[in-house]
Formats: sequence, C-alpha cells, structure tokens
Amino acid sequence: MTKEDSKNPLGKVKGLCFILLITSTALAEATEDYSKCFVPGEVSEYKASWMGIPVARSINTTEAFEENGRKLIRIRTVSKSYKAYAPIYKVNDLKEVIIDPKTSLPLRIDLHINAGNIKKSHLTLMDHANRTATFIDRIAGTTNQVTITSQTRDIITFLYAARNQTTEELTGQTHPLISSGKFYEMKVRVLKEDRIKIPNYGKIDCLKMEPIAEFDDAFLRKGELFFWISNDTQRMITRMKAKVPLGKVTIKLEHVSGSKNSFWDKTKADRSEGD
Repeated sequence: MTKEDSKNPLGKVKGLCFILLITSTALAEATEDYSKCFVPGEVSEYKASWMGIPVARSINTTEAFEENGRKLIRIRTVSKSYKAYAPIYKVNDLKEVIIDPKTSLPLRIDLHINAGNIKKSHLTLMDHANRTATFIDRIAGTTNQVTITSQTRDIITFLYAARNQTTEELTGQTHPLISSGKFYEMKVRVLKEDRIKIPNYGKIDCLKMEPIAEFDDAFLRKGELFFWISNDTQRMITRMKAKVPLGKVTIKLEHVSGSKNSFWDKTKADRSEGD
C-alpha cells in the first residue's frame, strides 16, 4: 500500500470499490457458455459510506455491442463522490471492461482513477490463448507483459461469472485475477447464511463470504473484508464491509434495473403498489 493510500479512508478498498464489488465467483471451464450472466441494459447502483457517512456512489452498466463482427459485452463502472464530500476527498473513477460473453473472459480493461491525490490511467490487453496480458500505464509511459492463466479475469468480470457457479464451485477453487498489471490468486470461503436488510428491497437471503487475496500490495487478511451475495440465481452483490486505516467502509446495493428479474427490477415500493 502506498503512503498516499494509507492517508485515505477509502484507499485500501480502491480497486474493490468499483464494484463494489468485489469479489465473488469461480473459474470457468472453457466449454461452458456464460452468456446468460450478462444482461444488456442491466444497471446496479451502490452507495459507499465511511464510518456511516455517505461519501460516494457507484453505478455498473451492461451493454451489448459488436466489434469486427464479434458480439461482445461492455461493462462500465462509474464512481463519483457526493458533492458534500467532494471538497474533502473527490472521487471520479471509471472502469470499462470488454468481455467475451460466451467465455466470460475480459479482452480489454480500461481504468481511470481520480481520487484525491491519486491519479491512474491503465489499459490492459488480454491474450488468453498465449497466457499473457499487456499492461499499459499511460501516466508513467510504460508497457509491461504479465504472465496469466488461460482463465484469468479481472474483479468485475469475475463478479458476473459468479452467476454460473454453485457455492461449492465458488469456494472450492483458487481463482486467478489480474489487477493493476499484477497477477493474483484468490480464495473465497462462505462464513454463513445471512438475512440482511437492503434499502428498497427489504430483507434478503444472502451468503456472507470472505475473500483472501492480494490487491495493490495490500494483503486482505482475515477480518478485513467481508461481502454478501444474494442467495439466488442472480448472485447480486448486496453489501461489502472493509476495514481501512481510518475506520470502516460499507458499500450497499441501492437499486437494480434492466436485469429481467422480476424481483430485482422492482423496488419494495413498486411491489407494495401492485398488492
């Protein structure tokens, strides 16, 4: 972890906050079709709070498009600080991942971070056939080759691929990931079944999980990061809690639309009106 990050209440969950998510899925077999994991038009919105104070909002969008005759998926994650918090710590981050929906493997990962004094601009080009990734740091002006496995994903793609996985598959494997030009391996364990309250949706059956991995040189040790995923086929990330140098960060799901799931596309208020 850098000196800059240690001074920021959100520094340690920097890459994870895009998600927010964080972390939940398993390796795919090359023959398995993951297309159903990606729903064009799906939007999920999250709120990030530090010590109970709302500081930023994150929005994930899924879009289908064609490139050179190939059908692909684009997932964009935009994170911005609330106006009241911006004078203290301004966040304006963007991550865009281009994915082959059939394999759920990322082809390009484009990252722009503007958070406080932290500025990053990275482009990662994945070559799964040759098990290499080209990492371009636009600010530093450097290009590096990274050795990966044929099934390496980034965090966001990893999250969506979880929808094809059982809990046993999720927890029974070591998962290869790439983040900021570095190759990592992650394991996930289920701590318990939990029922948590989600704004607009009421109480939801979830699985509380703990990932163990390295990200940006900060090892996520036991007790530092937990996340909850809905215990249904949608596998929505519903909540994340992480310890940071100056307290705790909590990320909560607020709203989902365009998922083609009758439950998630209706808020609690919508369902009440239909009764």
